[in-house]
Amino acid sequence: MQEETKKEHTATEKQPEKKKVNLDIRPYLAIGLTVILIVVVCIAIFFVVLRFDGLFSGFQKILQSLQAILVGVIVAYLLNPIMKWFERFLYKRSRQKSKELTRKQCQKIRAASVAFAMAIFLAIIVVLIWLIIPRLVVCIEDIVTSMGEKVQNLTKWVDRLTKQNSAISGKLDTFIADASVYLEDWLRKNVLQQSDFIASITTGVYNVVRAIFNVIIGFIVAVYVLMTKEKFIGQLKKIIYAIFRPRYGNVVMEVIRKADDVFGGFFIGKIIDSLIIGCICFVGLAILRMPYVALVSVIVGVTNIIPFFGPYIGAIPSVILIFLVDPMKGLYFIIFIIVLQQVDGNVIGPKILGNTTGLSPFWVIFAILLFGGSFGVIGMLFGVPIFAVLYYIIKRVVEHVLKKRRLPEGTDEYIELDTVDTVTNEVKMKATEEPEASIRKYEETEEKK
Repeated sequence: MQEETKKEHTATEKQPEKKKVNLDIRPYLAIGLTVILIVVVCIAIFFVVLRFDGLFSGFQKILQSLQAILVGVIVAYLLNPIMKWFERFLYKRSRQKSKELTRKQCQKIRAASVAFAMAIFLAIIVVLIWLIIPRLVVCIEDIVTSMGEKVQNLTKWVDRLTKQNSAISGKLDTFIADASVYLEDWLRKNVLQQSDFIASITTGVYNVVRAIFNVIIGFIVAVYVLMTKEKFIGQLKKIIYAIFRPRYGNVVMEVIRKADDVFGGFFIGKIIDSLIIGCICFVGLAILRMPYVALVSVIVGVTNIIPFFGPYIGAIPSVILIFLVDPMKGLYFIIFIIVLQQVDGNVIGPKILGNTTGLSPFWVIFAILLFGGSFGVIGMLFGVPIFAVLYYIIKRVVEHVLKKRRLPEGTDEYIELDTVDTVTNEVKMKATEEPEASIRKYEETEEKK
């Protein structure tokens, strides 16, 4: 019996074991999902390119229907710093009387802060409408009605300057005549009609009603957003952490905070800076007794919102208008605007804006040209903060990858970089010579010659 059991045991040991089949399909599943995703993205891109006009028109209709909501959100975003300042002031005053505030007291403080911010905003709008717009209408009407006389005076001034060269005089006269015709036609068709629309609401009833409706709804939306902004922020965070994992959700929140700092600091600072520049320009032109003081000040102040190129964009039409009245005053205005922009760029602007975007002048020009060429004036206005946020995201991604590879993250460490050791990841610098050594070498070669 023992021998039989031993034989059976040895027989079972000799039998080959059955191989286990590996049924792990996860690598193939990942490859399949990647291929499907690539195909879907290609189809989506093809559909967008093929149906771009339809998508753009549909997107435009959505924006038009939500125009009142967008106006309210923008107004609330701009008024939020004023509301927060007044809210902090009221909290300090209230806590002097009682250390703990009830929920009703907090709601009353918030309501009073929103009312204060809205009152300031409405006061600014009323001042602009009643003080500036009527003067603008008078200036534009004067330009249009007396354009011919001003062109003749300018032509006579040019003829006196170029008496000795008739060829140059003829070309300048032709250029002035063509430019004046174009300017007069543009003012009649585009500007003067808008001024009449602002001055009198008897024309374009549909546009007036729609504009009033959007403004009223926008103010209501702004009040509602300011009163319950914490709830909206909480809902946004809830959606972000529902979509992303906590690690990536934190990254998204960091990018949103950076975008808020960039957009808020840039636009609020630019608006304050432009208001100051417009007021200084108004006072300076009034002292110099320039023509069209209100119109030129508004042009300079509004275009100053556009970074870098804005002052030049506003100065060109202003110089033309003043030149038509008095060429010498036009030259004085050029000197005045150059001095004003230097003061703004070196003193006023840095004090108000600081380094809100974090971009060098090169990247500011790049963003304005890129977005301005693609989306016009709106692109020039929004291009810098949008590019600043994109620049920040790219910078964080690059620094994260370099940190994982144990490479230095600072840009200065890569200026003199030659190679990186593939084993130790050690950065090797280029062999640089001091200026004195290079000068001595140059002298030695010259002596040998």
